[in-house]
Amino acid sequence: MNDGTHRGEGLEAALGRIAAEEMRLAMQELSRRDHAESIHSVRKSIKRLRALLRSLRVTFPKNLYRSENRRLAEAGRKISPLRDVHVQLRTLGKLRGCRGRVAAGVRRDLRSQEQKFLRKMPELRKAVRAMLGRSRGTMDSWPLGRTTPASLETGLKRIYKQGRAAFKTALRNPSPERLHEWRKKVKALGFGLELVARLAPRKISKELPDCRELGDVLGANHDLFMVLEALRSANSSSRKTDYKRLARRISTKRAKLRRRSLKLGRKIYKEKPRAFAKRLDQVMAGLKPKSRS
Repeated sequence: MNDGTHRGEGLEAALGRIAAEEMRLAMQELSRRDHAESIHSVRKSIKRLRALLRSLRVTFPKNLYRSENRRLAEAGRKISPLRDVHVQLRTLGKLRGCRGRVAAGVRRDLRSQEQKFLRKMPELRKAVRAMLGRSRGTMDSWPLGRTTPASLETGLKRIYKQGRAAFKTALRNPSPERLHEWRKKVKALGFGLELVARLAPRKISKELPDCRELGDVLGANHDLFMVLEALRSANSSSRKTDYKRLARRISTKRAKLRRRSLKLGRKIYKEKPRAFAKRLDQVMAGLKPKSRS
């Protein structure tokens, strides 16, 4: 991954190069044997491409934006179940005292799901590769030449505003569903700021490390919630003596993560969107809207 605009490179060329790099990386990772890590890398590249689309939304024709965003989102969803199962297995393995009957039953169920997904992986990889291939084929029609620093700011301001609204909703009622919805907005902002950092690495936004941490904290919270739901389901069919102990341990961890996430949220979203955009304007000062030659 090459950060920053190349010498003499304009904004259009930089954005085109970044999009092509992420697409190339996703295609390469789809050919790897290591399912867990390669799928994780593919999903991250897809999320970066979607963040780029969101950041440039104001310059895209509505139909083109929707079709590109929908295709990339669907490609990510096709391979996300395998990653989810891996994460739940890892999360369960990290819990102290998870050797009882209920945990063992959930672990067996998750491994069974994992094997089902692994059997489907050749077909899924082929489908995702075809979808990404179609997106790569339409990249030349992306209106990158219309992009300016101002239009990028508009896109990122929109992402920030949506995340701020989701944070306020989660602050009033931090339910698992609202925290998960907020997490998606945080991830979008993080990938958007990462895009800015790749365009202007010497002026990287100070929110980026906090966004990454907040995304990780909310992700860990969601992973624990999913494990807890699996444990509840296993316990409801046959009462297990170790369930309550594990459930309490998970709830304690989730409460700690929830407090940390809300503290980070107050820090990241303390500004109004207009103030955020004004500061972003200073970060992006000097980017050249020169088109590709």
